[in-house]
Amino acid sequence: MQQEMAKLSLLLASFALFLLVANASIYRATIEIDEENSSRHHHHQSCQEQIQRQQQLRQCQQHLRQEVQGQQSWDLRGIINPQQQQHHLRQCCQQLQELDNRCRCQGLEQVVRQQLQQGQLRGEEIREAMEIASEIPRRCNIQPRQGCDLNSPYQLSS
Repeated sequence: MQQEMAKLSLLLASFALFLLVANASIYRATIEIDEENSSRHHHHQSCQEQIQRQQQLRQCQQHLRQEVQGQQSWDLRGIINPQQQQHHLRQCCQQLQELDNRCRCQGLEQVVRQQLQQGQLRGEEIREAMEIASEIPRRCNIQPRQGCDLNSPYQLSS
């Protein structure tokens, strides 16, 4: 009788331990999922905050505007100011270097989107701006060195 009680107690203790371990695993999995969702939200937020701190990449906006207009000016009048273009590119590179690598393409995409929304880009200029913006990290010799794969202009304008 005593042996049967010992076996029963051991069985109940094992079952209780199993429930405790299972409950702890579920709790840990829930915390990990919550942290993952929270870090995704924080990741997006922190890029936006970084871009904001870099004055919405104003230097990159100026560089992009100047490059697009410069190509148009070169085509129309043969006029271009390479020193000024280099100055804005250097300033843009400095602003991009202040961003995390993972935020740089997002920032450049925002630059193009802002110029689209402000009506500064039309027709062929949109494609040119996308190409120029995607090449800026490579020209700055910063990550991502292969450049950015920016969304199409139609996705940007929405």
